[in-house]
Amino acid sequence: MNTNMRGRHFVSLKEYSREDLETILNVGFDLKARLAVGERPHLLADKVLGMLFCYASTRTRVAFETAMDHLGGHAQYYAPEQMQLGTGRDTWVDTAHVLSRFLDGIMIRLVKVPGVWDLKYGEGHQILNTLTAHSRVPVVNACDDQEHPCQVMADVMTLRERFGHEGYKKKKVSIIWVCSTKGSAPTGIPHDMALVAGRLGMQVTIAYPEGFDLDPQYIDEGMRLAKESGGTIEIVHDINQAVKDASVLYAKGWGAPFMSTEEDAKRRKSLKHWRIEKKHFDLAAEDAVFMNAMPLERDVDATSEVVDGPRSIMYDQAENRLHAQKAILSLIMG
Repeated sequence: MNTNMRGRHFVSLKEYSREDLETILNVGFDLKARLAVGERPHLLADKVLGMLFCYASTRTRVAFETAMDHLGGHAQYYAPEQMQLGTGRDTWVDTAHVLSRFLDGIMIRLVKVPGVWDLKYGEGHQILNTLTAHSRVPVVNACDDQEHPCQVMADVMTLRERFGHEGYKKKKVSIIWVCSTKGSAPTGIPHDMALVAGRLGMQVTIAYPEGFDLDPQYIDEGMRLAKESGGTIEIVHDINQAVKDASVLYAKGWGAPFMSTEEDAKRRKSLKHWRIEKKHFDLAAEDAVFMNAMPLERDVDATSEVVDGPRSIMYDQAENRLHAQKAILSLIMG
């Protein structure tokens, strides 16, 4: 267990070792168990987390605010139009310097900024790196255009909770591209799942139609790490191949990072069959469950029968955002 994470940024899972990840999971489960018996240890008493949401979220905002309340601290919410950023007066460097002199931690969600910045793929992650370079306090990535580390830590927590401390590493986890109407959705979940799978020795299959390729810097790194840990990362382009013998059918839509918006929209017209249906569970393992990070489009990402059925654990997955984020905040801001 790594007991010395204080002051570290949580921006990229590339920077976190197997021991680091296991520590976050262990602390998350400990805090979840303590909450179950009414304990809310004030590990961050009187500390303040600034939350800059350049793109709205239900689970991310509520989970972080609740986490800080449970830990005895306070969370402040900001949107770009409420700050000098939106006017073009303050640079990201200025913002990092100033906020880090007021706050004990900075959380930022920077997928895209409608009506403010037209970000190209990778620019959001670059901005977070700029913040970390000029901040005196830990910066937490609450989703950018390349990574979504908080969500994936909650996902792995949910898998371990469902299949056992080591058992989840032996299960086939299939991340399946679905033909969501949210064509510009980021690629952070499959990217970070590849990294985590590689670190922890998980068995992950990522399925998507030809052309919706992920960033090789994440997939290649995940595969390299998997060779060391005993894990596997498989890329397939057939949904039936992906679900065969899988214990997890994880529906996740994303926009192709290396394809134009127009081409992306054009290709989706013939890909509406890329969704999770009950028939896919006939090919999956007997213990198969359905996961989705939400927000979810019923009968688009997956049929309502699957989403609301007994195999769905997406609300457990959503709840674990709270516990995983409490662990992350406690370890780096404590």
